[in-house]
Amino acid sequence: MNNKGYKAGIVVSSVVGAALGWVASSYVDKKRNLEENPSLLTRLRDFEQRLYHDGFQKSTELHEIRQEVENKIAEEK
Repeated sequence: MNNKGYKAGIVVSSVVGAALGWVASSYVDKKRNLEENPSLLTRLRDFEQRLYHDGFQKSTELHEIRQEVENKIAEEK
């Protein structure tokens, strides 16, 4: 009887140890994912900055084209 209790204790402690290991592993994985993946707010800010930068570049290009057209018109007169 004592031997059965000892074996049952080993089985129970093994199962509990495996469960604790799995919980710790999943916690660490989630923590890493949070650090690697920026929050929604950060991604929106980055998108806004890229959008602003792209718009500024297009505006500069359009301004240069407009200036070239005005210069050619002035040369033809």
